[in-house]
Amino acid sequence: MSKEIIVLGGTGESGRRIIQLLSTRHPELKICCGARRAPKAGVLPKHIEHVPFDITDKGNSVKTLARFDLAVIALGPMDKFAMIAHQLCLEANIDAIDINDSLHAADQVFTLHKQAQSQQRLLLTGMGFSPGISTLLLTELAHQKASPQGHYQCRLYMGAAYGGGETSPQAILASFTNQLACWRDGARQQIDTPWQDDQHQFDFPALQKPVDLIPFATPEVAGLSSEYVAEDLDIKHLDSRYHIQHLTLGFAKFMSKYRLGERKNEFFSNMFFNNGQKLKTKKDSDPDTCLWVYPDNDPRAGLILHGVVSSYELTAKMACVAVESWLNNVFAANYGVKAVEHLPYGTRQIMLQTLAQYGVTARSADEQNIHQADQEFGWVDSVSSDPSSLRNLGLNWYTVTKQHPKMAKRQQEYLYKSEIWHALKEATNTFSFTKFVISTLFAWSRDGKRLQHWRDKHQGEYHDVWKSITKDMSMFTSGYGNARTLLGKEKAYQLYRAMFLETGKMEMRWLWPNPESFTIFDDKEEAILQYWLTWLRNYAKLGLFTLAESQEGPQKVKITISDCAYAAMFKELDCPELANMVREMEQEALTFLANRSNLDITFNIKEEGEAEILLVKANKLRAVS
Repeated sequence: MSKEIIVLGGTGESGRRIIQLLSTRHPELKICCGARRAPKAGVLPKHIEHVPFDITDKGNSVKTLARFDLAVIALGPMDKFAMIAHQLCLEANIDAIDINDSLHAADQVFTLHKQAQSQQRLLLTGMGFSPGISTLLLTELAHQKASPQGHYQCRLYMGAAYGGGETSPQAILASFTNQLACWRDGARQQIDTPWQDDQHQFDFPALQKPVDLIPFATPEVAGLSSEYVAEDLDIKHLDSRYHIQHLTLGFAKFMSKYRLGERKNEFFSNMFFNNGQKLKTKKDSDPDTCLWVYPDNDPRAGLILHGVVSSYELTAKMACVAVESWLNNVFAANYGVKAVEHLPYGTRQIMLQTLAQYGVTARSADEQNIHQADQEFGWVDSVSSDPSSLRNLGLNWYTVTKQHPKMAKRQQEYLYKSEIWHALKEATNTFSFTKFVISTLFAWSRDGKRLQHWRDKHQGEYHDVWKSITKDMSMFTSGYGNARTLLGKEKAYQLYRAMFLETGKMEMRWLWPNPESFTIFDDKEEAILQYWLTWLRNYAKLGLFTLAESQEGPQKVKITISDCAYAAMFKELDCPELANMVREMEQEALTFLANRSNLDITFNIKEEGEAEILLVKANKLRAVS
């Protein structure tokens, strides 16, 4: 018999994502949206039924919940609703999963433990980003005895590009307090909030400098205080802090001095929400999220999760992992109120593995992974098993609407650190280097004029695109041409090629989804193939090359790229040796995109930017590094 699930608060930032993820990944499930008001058109998939649900109407709420097997509680603010929805679920005699991020609410929810046990019902709590995913990483380190003393830190970074939901500001305001409930020496303690101690700043990847942290009372404090914490865990100390872009420590400290009444709380919450909506359109608003959990004040000994993904998306994915685990009877005979820290090691491993199927993985904070988080935008994306959710589907560098705000700065930093830049500086003095720069600017203008006929040739839909294309081509050739004159052809080509491919790799890491994103698809090889073909076809429409496709059997596709405009322009601007570099960049990007799949790629680059590419869906499984 198929299960029926209701998502309470299904029209909110996290609730709608939970519904979308579950409905695309499990079309056989009957999923309903429980909310006071019907969702606006387009917010939820058309087949999702809206069920009127007013948590203050106890009688009708229980009747409604009794129709379902499971409730996912995504209502907010949790500080306000606390355990009300959980009590209604117990009265309706159904299980529940919440995404609670409030210690105040957690304290109340845990009071229902014995009642839930007696009814043989499961209330899973804290199944979101933090707690939830953060707790999975914490318990993984604790299981490994990463800290002999049982001391752990959790650090969160959230960019401002997503604006935030309507109830999120209330949770943020609630975290501003002069007295903090925390977990110290294996016990719950009340301490003065450590606003500016020796850990009030943290150096997250991809940020220019360390940022201020806001301490908060994590719900894990309530869970760790219970007597049924998993046997393999010895956590004596937990210090949790966060940073939200554009939210200052000074403001948080100032607001902590005041106890806001309901009206003032509503006023500041609305102000926060409206400011968040404005901030997300700012040029520098960051789409990145980072979670870092580590032992003994040693970040490099910890686990890190980083990507172009919102905390709401991560919360939704963790909630879906909990739902999937529930559907698969992973929690069989596990009754009562349970958070991640109460689940046995085997159950937590299943949840981590299921989370990886949603494209969410943590990695050891070693040099290689820190570099990928810092320079290549991490490895976690906002994606569901709907292909249209894949980042920049069908778009390229000339049609994408908005680049990552850190891209230009990173490219500039890489240029200044590159070997070709140092070689040019060593080959010149201050005067001659200035002369080199001025000469390059003049050459850029000259080469741009020489490409006028390409712009004239594309006067229609893609005229503005070709302005950008020819601007890029003339920039490449002017810089390279002058470097070639100064350093000699062999050295200039070697160093310029290395810089071009490295910065190109950085660009493609953001433009295309991460390899992990495709694990959510049943046929990830086909998903990768269709994503790449969609990109190629739209790229070819711009007139940059001629594309030919042929299906050579059910498992094999052959692609031919000819008439490459890049190569023709490089040749026209007297830099024919650069003709194949764009293909080389694309080859590396495609190989990386498919490196966690069984897609075999033969990429044969020919003369003048032409290429023959063969993609084969391999039948055998390969080990993945």
